[in-house]
Amino acid sequence: MTRHAPVAIGLLRAFEAAARLRSFKAAADELCVTASAISQQVKSLEAQLGVTLFDRHARGLSLTAAGERYAADIRPHIAAIDAATRRLRATHPALLRVTLMPPLASRVVFPRLAEFRAAHPDVELRIDTSLREIDLRQGEVDLAIRSGTPPWPGCTHEKLADLWIQPVCPPAVAARFGLGSDPAALARAPLVHMTERPDSWPLYFSVVGLPAPTGESYHVDDYTAAIEAAETLGVALAALPLEKPLIDSGRVTPVGPVIGPLPNGIYAVTLAGKEPPAARLFLDWVSELLAGLAR
Repeated sequence: MTRHAPVAIGLLRAFEAAARLRSFKAAADELCVTASAISQQVKSLEAQLGVTLFDRHARGLSLTAAGERYAADIRPHIAAIDAATRRLRATHPALLRVTLMPPLASRVVFPRLAEFRAAHPDVELRIDTSLREIDLRQGEVDLAIRSGTPPWPGCTHEKLADLWIQPVCPPAVAARFGLGSDPAALARAPLVHMTERPDSWPLYFSVVGLPAPTGESYHVDDYTAAIEAAETLGVALAALPLEKPLIDSGRVTPVGPVIGPLPNGIYAVTLAGKEPPAARLFLDWVSELLAGLAR
């Protein structure tokens, strides 16, 4: 008797959603993944079953006769699994304590957080946005997402994105100093300095080969304040892709050469061997958001 490997539930979910919605993109939105991921999962399922489930054509998708029958057969079972899981999670919510670097929180996570909650109502998030040093071994948080350079003792890490540096300023400042057409004009423009990172501007000018700055200077305490000042006062150094939503809003204008990728990237860090299941859900979601900014 021929033995077949069991079909992974993730493949069945991808197929059922695509079959019900007649769209890989709509299924991807529902399951909080990419359309290409849904397409690949459906292809894997078809290969494993040896059956074509969808006819793919220029106008979209249509189920084959086998696909119609299979979707109808598995749908009540998936619904039953979901119902059982909801009943269990209703009495055992998953608590996930996360610390995020402030620009990741404000620009990327918070504007879309309702989507994560809607997709995972069983996960209770507690988010810290400070930059204080946190030792995961002390049990304060379950997951840290920070810029840095691994390794971290006793922890496992996963790189989520590279970081790049882009000067940004108010559109009026860019126009007044001609920053869009003459990168060397940065030397005459008002610069926003961070007192906690006093070497940032000197290092930038050195890397891009521009003359030393001679313009007006503003001094603020940290990165968050510098980016706020870049909306009204002068030129600040912004981290990409995190500040792409701010640039896209038109409140600031990118000027000068981009440098990077930097030695330190954006990393997710968890205690070795103790990544909570909810952390993977959150990380996959954040990774998708960051990938979207990079496109």
